[in-house]
Amino acid sequence: MERGTSYFGVRDRNHVERDLDRFVDEGLNAVLHTFSERDQRYYEGTMADVVDASHERDLTVYVNPWGVGRVFGGEALSEFIGRNPGARQELSTGDAVPAACFNHPEFRAFMREWTRDAAGLGADVLFWDEPHWYITGWYDEDYPDDAWGCRCEHCRERFADRHGEPMPEEHTEAVAAFREESLLDFLREMMAVAGEEGAENAVCLLPSEDADHGLRDWSDLAASDDLDVLATDPYWGAFEEGSVESFVGSFSETVADLADDHGIRSQIWIQGFRLDGDPERVEEVRTATRTACDSGVDSVFMWGYDACRSISSIACENPDAVWEAYLDELP
Repeated sequence: MERGTSYFGVRDRNHVERDLDRFVDEGLNAVLHTFSERDQRYYEGTMADVVDASHERDLTVYVNPWGVGRVFGGEALSEFIGRNPGARQELSTGDAVPAACFNHPEFRAFMREWTRDAAGLGADVLFWDEPHWYITGWYDEDYPDDAWGCRCEHCRERFADRHGEPMPEEHTEAVAAFREESLLDFLREMMAVAGEEGAENAVCLLPSEDADHGLRDWSDLAASDDLDVLATDPYWGAFEEGSVESFVGSFSETVADLADDHGIRSQIWIQGFRLDGDPERVEEVRTATRTACDSGVDSVFMWGYDACRSISSIACENPDAVWEAYLDELP
């Protein structure tokens, strides 16, 4: 089984190599390196060295668009939406929001460049992390409950071309289907570019089978020609208040079954952030890790290394215990 962690925040190779050596000693055989807009602009050569150092230790290397355009997961800011305000998503209320539109040609061009640069680092796999339209409930702004995006001029034009009628202001079934089609179209274009550059592709969907968080029918993505790994991240502390075992187990079975059906690999991510210091939380990490490993998935990762101790806003209160619990339960 592939056993890994995400890694971020360190750009000095000497420090990175010490952490990589520790990961190998702890039994990991894969690592995900974040590649933000800042990294692309200022640390591209450094990141290539980091990828090289990982390969020297026989680690499989994933690279992800950390917070790029603010439409992927990650604690990183986006310069793109500051430099290209016209490429932002527009809500049904008319508000422009701080996230790029998947249908905007400037963002598509930017992401093709990011994809080539990320693959050029020597990445084995590009990891498309939680691609999603702007989710109003995740932010402090006071939007109407029924607000949705995107309804910018490019989305309205594409909708009219496909449906032969204007895009409605209400979130209809046709709108939901259009949002899903647009997201899939974006991912398939970027995955094709990655494939041309010699990298595999993994897509990590949010653990919610609805159009607001990504896709309702994951089989459409699983059938994509350039997809190699289907992943999800059932972070029980963020998305679910019920049983950890049932929540993680259900989504683990979903990706494992779909991956088997389509001849690709499956992957589950374990929560290693925003967990309080209650000893029960450590046991939840053990349960989640065991459940994922026992489900038959091909790969298990934790987000993130050392239980995110270096990011104070999301660090676990007892990071050492969380990290050790994850490592202890890996096969």
